[in-house]
Amino acid sequence: MSSFLRKALSLFVVLDEAAPKAESPQSAPTQQAPAPPVDTAISPALSAADIERYERHFEQLFEKANLPGPDYFEFWRTMEALEAHIPDEEARMRAAFASLQVQGLDKAKLLNTAAQYREVVLRDKSNFESAVQSKADAEIATRQKEWQTLKQQNEERQRQIAQLQQEIADAEKRMEQLQREVEQEKSKIEQVHRGYLAACDAMIGKINADIQRLEKIL
Repeated sequence: MSSFLRKALSLFVVLDEAAPKAESPQSAPTQQAPAPPVDTAISPALSAADIERYERHFEQLFEKANLPGPDYFEFWRTMEALEAHIPDEEARMRAAFASLQVQGLDKAKLLNTAAQYREVVLRDKSNFESAVQSKADAEIATRQKEWQTLKQQNEERQRQIAQLQQEIADAEKRMEQLQREVEQEKSKIEQVHRGYLAACDAMIGKINADIQRLEKIL
């Protein structure tokens, strides 16, 4: 199923492979409808390991869903078997269909079973997307929640830092004011102190003078 998967993937994704091999003389005349251009801006690049993994996945998926008798799955297996001998895809389709007709495959069954395999792939896609969403919920959502919590904590810390910085600025301003008030009060106290000492010395001097006069007069 490797060839089938690679043809399918080449329509929608970028195959991350080495440079393409030169065409052999046999393959040169092959005429196939050109694949639509792949928009590399939105299409993923698949490595050889990716291709191998998806090959195994879809092959197991198709084998599990394989219907009785020849059908679309056997048709494409026959197509792959004939590719080396019949390079032209349209001729190969006719040859593969003819070889399976003798086993009971007709056009209606081929188309019907192709639609059934498409439904198998669609169900698998739905299951895959559900699994991806579950993993996103488990792995991404928890990290996003933690990120949001840390963001809120940092915003709160920034608010606290801003508040502390304001409190520090206010405290420094108050300290400067207090320092001025201290100098002013010290100056006032020193002035009162000096005034009191001068008055006290004057009073003592007056009393001493009175004592001396009283001793002489009385």
